[in-house]
Amino acid sequence: MSKTINPFKQRLLDGQKLVGGWTLSGSPTVAEAMAFLNYDYLVVDLEHSPASIHDTTPILRAIEQTPTAAVVRMPSHDPIAIKQVLDQGGMTLYFPFVESVEDAKAIVQASMYPPLGKRGFAKMHRAARYTTREDYPAVANEQVCLIPQLETVEALELAVEIGQLDGVSAVFIGPGDLSMTMGLPGQVNHPDVRAKIVACVTACNQAGIPVGTVMPTPDDAKWALEVGFSFVSIANDLANMLGQCKAHLAQMKNS
Repeated sequence: MSKTINPFKQRLLDGQKLVGGWTLSGSPTVAEAMAFLNYDYLVVDLEHSPASIHDTTPILRAIEQTPTAAVVRMPSHDPIAIKQVLDQGGMTLYFPFVESVEDAKAIVQASMYPPLGKRGFAKMHRAARYTTREDYPAVANEQVCLIPQLETVEALELAVEIGQLDGVSAVFIGPGDLSMTMGLPGQVNHPDVRAKIVACVTACNQAGIPVGTVMPTPDDAKWALEVGFSFVSIANDLANMLGQCKAHLAQMKNS
């Protein structure tokens, strides 16, 4: 393993704007096909998909053969699950529903080797290429990219404090859950929801903290980049597939 850090993390540190995809299907084939489209990154969702920790390795293998970076959305904050995904070779991790500074600190502790954290150590795993990457323990903490997801009004108000923690590389605003907690379920483009989002992004930009999100359409994603997001995913594989299928059916029925 070279001394260079995670390319996704490096691009964030360099201030680049990144456009990603999202896979909910749990399919290595779909992930591989999407990754060959040259997204900047592809999110492997373990929270709202049939994929599990056991599916992560084949999906990561599929993506790693392409120019696209892999990002894993964890199913929880469980330290064992975090250790398993890191050992499998995940480097950039999203964490759902981070509600406090204490939540974020616990994630850092579970993800980093001592002295920065308490991640369990083993030599024989995929991230270390089964002991052939002898410098892995020395560079692992530098390569890990931890991104707490802020999904309530209260969490957004803590964005700067959370984003400035040692070990946190960026924060993520979850528009769907935010809209739900505001009593506007699914209305991610509602003016009140957008106002909360823009206020949070502005504060993070002023503090030098990269911010990411996911948006349902390219136009929404363009808006996100224009208001200051650093990285944004567009929809997901299932939504894109169903949208195209619906369009085909409508075209056939109306012909």
